[in-house]
Amino acid sequence: MAFALATVGMIYCIGMVVLLPFKRTRKFAFRTGLLAAIVTIPAMIIGGVQLNEDAQKAGFRNLEDKANAEKAGIADAKIWNERRVDFLSKWSAEERQKEADAKRTQADQQRNSDAACKADFNCWTNKFQHAATNACSPRIERLAKNNFEWTDSFTSPKFPRAVIAPNGEMITYAGDKMKMQNAFTAWTIVTYECDFDTQSGIAVAVRANPGQLSN
Repeated sequence: MAFALATVGMIYCIGMVVLLPFKRTRKFAFRTGLLAAIVTIPAMIIGGVQLNEDAQKAGFRNLEDKANAEKAGIADAKIWNERRVDFLSKWSAEERQKEADAKRTQADQQRNSDAACKADFNCWTNKFQHAATNACSPRIERLAKNNFEWTDSFTSPKFPRAVIAPNGEMITYAGDKMKMQNAFTAWTIVTYECDFDTQSGIAVAVRANPGQLSN
């Protein structure tokens, strides 16, 4: 009875939700829908308890245990109790295999994606642009003996140029969007480079010299 009431209540609540957007029925839908929800929720709880008790009376541990027996195609609780461990172990092994297969497929897709990206200069350099900027910038700043100032902007990034090593694992990013102050307080534009390891995600080495990048 409680389960049937909960089912009817849920259907009614869904119907009221459909009516909520309409101005003419909004107040009615809200009030009666709220009342239906107040009745439905306890009915669902009672119905769940009732179904669980029925499953236990039939010889199963609980409602979930009964559902597992039905999944295995076994209606007799005694037979299920004898074969439960075998089925649960089998399903667990199948689930682990599915997860392993999914991870393997994902890894294969990632490798194929990386291989395709590595063959495209823009794709491969753009892939690590953000990580390289975060890793390289602090190390380049530490090369300044006095004050320094970045002059990059949204349309003029810190590292507009790059050179990829033959194996693709190292990318040297370069730019000239920085000024450093010398011992005489004069500002000088500098060109800087950073060797970024794409495998470890770290800046391996940085260099900076007075001057600008040639066109």
